[in-house]
Amino acid sequence: MSETFWVALGSIGTTLAFGGVVWQGYLTRGALKVSQLMTADAIRSRLDSQAPEVTLKLSPPQWDPLAATNSGMPCNPWPQGHTWHFPAEQDGANRLVLQQVLVLENLSDRRVQARFDGDLVVADEDRRPTAAGVILLEPGGTSRDVYLQREFTIKELSENFTASEAGRELPYKVLGTVTVEDDRDNGSTDRWDLVLTGCPVQPVPDREGLWRIAPWHLTEGSGLRTLHYSLLPSRQRIHWISRTQEIQLPAPEGA
Repeated sequence: MSETFWVALGSIGTTLAFGGVVWQGYLTRGALKVSQLMTADAIRSRLDSQAPEVTLKLSPPQWDPLAATNSGMPCNPWPQGHTWHFPAEQDGANRLVLQQVLVLENLSDRRVQARFDGDLVVADEDRRPTAAGVILLEPGGTSRDVYLQREFTIKELSENFTASEAGRELPYKVLGTVTVEDDRDNGSTDRWDLVLTGCPVQPVPDREGLWRIAPWHLTEGSGLRTLHYSLLPSRQRIHWISRTQEIQLPAPEGA
């Protein structure tokens, strides 16, 4: 055979050998990644099994809507059939409170710490709202009532209605975050993000500049239908390799 044939055959052999090395490296990296994922899943399962069982439940929002007041809590509802004239009564003292009550229950045998951020308040000794802050929940313990609560002017809530009619995101919301964790360095942190919003005030048909609280609807029921809220918000969980060193276990792929 010609010399050219053997040169070509040698080149093919070298290429195949190089390809085999590359393929072996690919298989090795793949096996390592699978092993790492399996280890992470095992750690995640262990931490889940050891995590304190804490439940968060929200009541339906108060309806009829509450009038903002400086005299304390609980607030009182606006009178039935109350209306506001724009622009004279769109701001100032004409404010409305959106409110839900939440309760945490610690069903585990470990003490946990709960932190409340955002529009989350409790009633103090004088029945005035104060930031909920941080509380400790003993095993089997239940928190006092915590209020997801914020007040808005009637003008702001009318802008929610306008945004809803236009298919846009509502600009005014009550927002809060609840975070629960125990004292373990290699443990977990649970977090719930809370949102309450809606369009509780609506324009009176054929009456320009006149707004009212959403009335009862024959088929859809009370004005509670105009609010967007959750009774069992979804939980997000962070798994810690070391809480003190701020090393988290990576979330599962696709999470």
